[in-house]
Amino acid sequence: MEEGFRRLVAHRLTRRGRSRAVAAALVGLIAASAAGFTAATLAPTVASADPAPSVSDVEKQLGHLALEKTQMVDKYDQIQSDVAAKQRAADAAQVVARQSQQKYLAARDQLVSAVVSQYESGGFGSASALLGSPDKDAYLDQAQLLSLLRGHNDEVVATATAALRDANAAQAHATTLLGVAKERRDALLAQRQDVDKQISKYKTLLATLNANERALVQHNLNPRVSANLVVQQQSKYAKAPKGTPAAAAQAVKFALAQVGKPYVYGAAGLGSYDCSGLTMASYASAGISLPHSAAEQYNYGTHVSASSLKPGDLMFYYSPIGHVTIYIGDGLMVSAPQDGEDVSVVPANTGSSYVGATRLVG
Repeated sequence: MEEGFRRLVAHRLTRRGRSRAVAAALVGLIAASAAGFTAATLAPTVASADPAPSVSDVEKQLGHLALEKTQMVDKYDQIQSDVAAKQRAADAAQVVARQSQQKYLAARDQLVSAVVSQYESGGFGSASALLGSPDKDAYLDQAQLLSLLRGHNDEVVATATAALRDANAAQAHATTLLGVAKERRDALLAQRQDVDKQISKYKTLLATLNANERALVQHNLNPRVSANLVVQQQSKYAKAPKGTPAAAAQAVKFALAQVGKPYVYGAAGLGSYDCSGLTMASYASAGISLPHSAAEQYNYGTHVSASSLKPGDLMFYYSPIGHVTIYIGDGLMVSAPQDGEDVSVVPANTGSSYVGATRLVG
């Protein structure tokens, strides 16, 4: 009886132009009412699905994640450099502490030897010198020797005391520096975990796109130039072009030689690089030292306008600064972009994310 009624309602609703989906839903509602349920207790039969994100939406979110990630990476690089510096300082302080300890031990042994020698000679004062001397001249000679020995011992004691004080102070300083270095290492680990989380978010979001969409997004985020153009630039800098300072030309040449190597945050060669690691290594090949941080590199050299860029200039992006590239001329730059990308030659971008440039030579 109930089954026949259900079919009848569905048949009439369908004949009136209703969709089968609506008919099924109404039949379910009638059947539920017949069973004694109220509308408030009914669960929806089909859950509404969130619409799939569009390519433009994903691209915006990826851009936001990339910005956060690159700024985190630069902070990571700064902490990593700070840890290395503090570890070197702690190691140097430890060496000084050991040297001071050795000086103290040597001074102590010298004092002990002097006291033992004086004791074994049987003379600790001028009275024993007078009693043991055969004549006045011998007594005066021995008394003078004892006076010199006492003075010498006083000097040895002072030396040993100072050496011990220096050793203790050096050891305390080394211990303090090592403690600070360990604290920074802990901060470095926490920063690395934050970067890894951002990378995971980035990859997860990118995976929501199909292969063609991913290629389009990655091209927009890192618009590489053709391989032929890269080869042309590499040939151009095989020898320093006229008008380009030798150090700048060498830095560009080095950067171009790294094209195709993977981006790895915290890396500075030879097999992989992050952005500031690439620029640091490029200029290191020309004998110029830079810190491993885009934000810190911005404070080196002379700031120049976008309209006066020359090969070898460093270009900086985002606020706070989180990315740096090296300009190679012809409207191009070499960049170590982000996780999942390789070092590449891209058009020099002076858009909204551009902060400024510095010139290190020339």
